[in-house]
Amino acid sequence: MGCVKLWRWPVVVALALLLVFSGAAWAEEGVSKDEIKIGGIVDLSGPIAFMGKGVSDGAKLYFKYLNDKGGIYGRKINYILEDDGYQSPAAVQAAKKLVVGDKVFCIFMVLGSAQCNAMYPFLESKGVPLITPGTQNRDMGVPPRKYLFLADPHYTLQGKLAVEYIVEDMRIKKPKIAVLYQDDAPGHDWRNGVSIGAKHYGLDQLDLPYKRGTVDFSAQIARCKNEGITHILMWTLIREPAILMKEAQRLQYKATYFTSTASNDKKCIDLAGDAVDYSNGFYALSMVYDVNTQNTPRIKEYKQNIAKYNLGRIDNFYNLYGYQAAVTLTEGIRRAGKNLTREGLIKALESFKAFDNGILSPITWGPNRRAGGSSIRVDKAEKGIWTPVSKWRFSKIKEE
Repeated sequence: MGCVKLWRWPVVVALALLLVFSGAAWAEEGVSKDEIKIGGIVDLSGPIAFMGKGVSDGAKLYFKYLNDKGGIYGRKINYILEDDGYQSPAAVQAAKKLVVGDKVFCIFMVLGSAQCNAMYPFLESKGVPLITPGTQNRDMGVPPRKYLFLADPHYTLQGKLAVEYIVEDMRIKKPKIAVLYQDDAPGHDWRNGVSIGAKHYGLDQLDLPYKRGTVDFSAQIARCKNEGITHILMWTLIREPAILMKEAQRLQYKATYFTSTASNDKKCIDLAGDAVDYSNGFYALSMVYDVNTQNTPRIKEYKQNIAKYNLGRIDNFYNLYGYQAAVTLTEGIRRAGKNLTREGLIKALESFKAFDNGILSPITWGPNRRAGGSSIRVDKAEKGIWTPVSKWRFSKIKEE
C-alpha cells in the first residue's frame, strides 16, 4: 500500500505543475482565459463631461468592434469606466476601486494631468500601467516614469512648433507675437514652448496669462491692438477663441490666431462665427488625421463602425480621440503576446517606433522615453471646418 502511495506522488506533482503552467497564460491580475479588464477614469458629471463622454464613447466603439472580431488572442476587452467629476481626489478613489476592487489589468485614458499625477504613486506601488492619458502636459512624459505612457505631442512641443510654422512656413520673419495662456500647468507648458521658439528666432513676446473661467478678454485684446501684435498664440479650450476674436472684431483689430490641439474642434469655429473671416486667419494645431480629407484605412473603419454601432459622431473630435487611444492600447496588448503580463505590456509599448495607428501622429516610446508624440499638423479654419495646411511637422528647435 505504501508503494502505491509513493508511485502516486510524481503523478500528483505532474498534475499540479500542469495546472500551474496551463494557467500561466492568464495568471496576471485582470487577465483571464477569455477576458482582459481595462479601467478608465473620465469626467462624466463635471465641467468637461462632454469630453469624458466623447472619449469614452470612442473607446467603447473600438472595443465593441474588436470584441466582435474575437478580441485579442481570444480575450475580449471588458472596459470598466469610472466618473471622477474632473476632481483629483475622486480620480484617486476611482483608481483604487478599479485596481483593488475590480482588479483591472491596467488603467487607460484618464482625463487631466492633475488626476494622473494624483493617482500615479498608488498605481506605481501596485505596478499598474497608465496608458495614453488624455492630456498633452509635458510632465506626463518628461521625465519618464516607468508606468506612464503619454502618446500625445505635449504642449511645450506644440508652442514651439507654432512659432516655427509662422516663421518658416508662412515666411513671416519678424512677427509681433503675444502668447495668451491659462495660468495653470498646460498653459505654462504652451507658453514655455512659444518662448523657446521666440528665443530661437530672436523675437519678443507679450505674455498674457488668464485665470481659468475667464469670460472677458477685452483688456487683453485692447493691449494686443495697442502694441501692434500680429499673431496671438493661445492656449485655450473651446469657448475662449470665439470670445477673443469677437472682441477683436468689435475693436476693428485684425490678427492671426494660433491655438493648441485643445481647441481643435469644429465647435470652436462654430462659436466664433464670422469673426473667423474677419481675422487674418485662425489656425489650430492637430495631432490626428483629418476625418474630412484624410481617409486612412483606420478613418474608414472608424466611420463604418459609427454607422454600424450607432455610437458617436464622425465630426466629434473626442470620439475620434478615444477611438485611436483604444487602438494604441490594444496594439500594445497584441505585441505583448498570449502570455499577457503588465511587465510584458510595458516592454511591448517600449518597442513602438514611429507607430502610426492611422489616426494619431506617430508614436515612439522606449526604455527611457515616455513622451510618445513628436510631430504636429497645422489646420486652418476654412468654410466652417478645420482644413489641413501642412503635413506632420517635426521641430528643428532643441528644447531647453
